[in-house]
Order: sequence, then C-alpha cells, then structure tokens
Amino acid sequence: MCNAKATLTNQLRGPATFIGAGAGGYLAVSTGGGIGAAVGSLACPGIGTLLGGILGILTGAASGAIAGNTVGRLVDENVARIYRCESCGYWWRAA
Repeated sequence: MCNAKATLTNQLRGPATFIGAGAGGYLAVSTGGGIGAAVGSLACPGIGTLLGGILGILTGAASGAIAGNTVGRLVDENVARIYRCESCGYWWRAA
C-alpha cells in the first residue's frame, strides 16, 4: 500500500445489472409486452401491436437493469467496500 489515491471497486454492480435486466425483461414479457401491444393496437393495429409489445419488453428490461445497477452500487458501497490503489494495484476491504 503506497498511500496513493484509491477507488471503490465494482464487484457486484455488473452482475446485479445483468440479473436486473433479465428479471425486468422476464416480467415485461408477461405484463409489459401485453400492455405495450394493447397501446400499440390503439394507435395502429398490426405493426403498432408488434412495436408496442417490443417497446414494452425493452422498457421492462431497461427498468430492471437500472434497478439492478442501483442495488449493486449500494451493496458495493455499503457492504463489500473493496478498494483498489490506482498506483500499485493493492486491494483491501474497508472496515
């Protein structure tokens, strides 16, 4: 440890974002896709139904990813607290 600037590592942020996107996409397929398809059908039956369903699924996946990223960041900052020295590469866990 050389007392240079240290940064918090992102140990759980990436996996939590991935899991959140998957969970959000899964939930959106069952509910958001149907709602998006219904709204799309009102605007333009046929192509609007398809585009509304796809947009509903993508919105659900994006929402899940944002939620997962936030949870992962909070766990990294408040639970894991693993830091890395930018100069020498030393890793440690804050108490």
